[in-house]
Amino acid sequence: MTLLNRPFRIILACVIVGLIYSVFYWSSDWGDSPSHSLSSATEGLKSVTGSAADAESQLSPGPHENAHKLPTADSFLPHFKAIMQAPDMTMAEAKSGCNWPMMHEVNFQYDEHYDWVTQDRSDSELNLRRKEWHEFVENDLLPYEKYKNRFEGRGIVIVAGNENSMKRVRVILRALHRLRCKMPIELHYWDNEMTEESKRRITSLWPQIYFNDLSASSNILKTNHDGEFINYQLKTAAMINSRFAEPLLLDSDNIPTMDPALLYESSTYKEHGTLFWPDIARTRPNNPMWAITNTQCRVNEYEQESGQLIVDKRKFFYHLQLAAWFNNQHADYYNQFMLGDKDLFRFAWHALKTKYGSPSKWLTSVGTLTDGYFCGHTFAQHHPDGRIAFMHGGLIKTMTKQVMQWQRESRGGIFQAYKRSDFEEQHIVNVNVSIKWDLGEYLPNRPLDLASAGCTDFHNVIARPLDEILPGFEQTFEDIGGYWMLDE
Repeated sequence: MTLLNRPFRIILACVIVGLIYSVFYWSSDWGDSPSHSLSSATEGLKSVTGSAADAESQLSPGPHENAHKLPTADSFLPHFKAIMQAPDMTMAEAKSGCNWPMMHEVNFQYDEHYDWVTQDRSDSELNLRRKEWHEFVENDLLPYEKYKNRFEGRGIVIVAGNENSMKRVRVILRALHRLRCKMPIELHYWDNEMTEESKRRITSLWPQIYFNDLSASSNILKTNHDGEFINYQLKTAAMINSRFAEPLLLDSDNIPTMDPALLYESSTYKEHGTLFWPDIARTRPNNPMWAITNTQCRVNEYEQESGQLIVDKRKFFYHLQLAAWFNNQHADYYNQFMLGDKDLFRFAWHALKTKYGSPSKWLTSVGTLTDGYFCGHTFAQHHPDGRIAFMHGGLIKTMTKQVMQWQRESRGGIFQAYKRSDFEEQHIVNVNVSIKWDLGEYLPNRPLDLASAGCTDFHNVIARPLDEILPGFEQTFEDIGGYWMLDE
């Protein structure tokens, strides 16, 4: 080769050295760990047909800015390695992101009765907890390649089993039938809480329905059951163990008002591969979860309401595992400042530095209006295009039969009015909302021992007739058997 070609030889040598360095850089410290590890999952990535995004994720030396666009679960593995090399965030850094005006009017999930609210957790504690989930991601993830053929298609996932939850499921099925929904449905339950008779009766109401016992050894992810306590961990387990690749998780007290299949066609879901919906509360700036996940508090973010959510497991199989890890192995710790499963989905995505999709509209509170007293018992949640997609009646369960019967007979039902913020699409603006109690003082011949019902309220917002935004829903609720508890 002539002297004239020497620059080209130099360039070629530099390229080769760079490639060798990259191989050793990404291979270092990954170890000879068993199959449930980041290193073995990375080996699986090498055998998958590569795409441009796969190649970019393997060669990028830092976190992927738009990780939500990566095509498969294994495409995230170099991204995970990069984010776990980031500097540890202190409590002071984490909480500095949120400073709302009129802080005393912000509706936080936890009040001053909790020790961590009044006394920040130490940075040493936060570092320890952060290291724990790092080690889980590095060493204990179930490899996508091994399980990817266990799920396919789209479907609705509901965790149910006891008698009352199965009655609510029947209401959902009747609502879906009216909406001409054709999606398959999968019911997840624990051990013997669902009888064969229950299965037979529910199967007669829907053409394509499946059942999964979460206590069975055949499940991908094993979980536990806490007896009579609320078993939030079953929801994360149901998402991972579902036969569907793109499951829509739906609470048994959540009534769709449009065909859920339409959600998958939204541009928000197509871009992010997820749909998470907002709750009514904010996460405190000094909630330890911000720093543990190396995330600065977000002033424009509400907590997550997991009465409905969609996740594409082909992309986020590992994200769901981290959410389940927070909610299972370490639930005793995280439930001190996280309310069950709902925000552990959101913070798993924050931890793994992945954007999630969400409707631009905040929730609308729906309920009764009696002598000027508004009691919101249901959240109206929206499709990304702004239409109401779900009516999640989480607080209907707290309403006594006496009050419900009186509202039904004297006031035309329990779906009378709504309150909606003027800032429903400006999440950075704080709205004065709260949880309060309906004592039923308007009830004729009110029993002295009448239990109070939980309500949400948007203060300084005027209640308006529900038919303005969801015409005829009260009659629909009547027709699909929503008052089953009164008709027994």
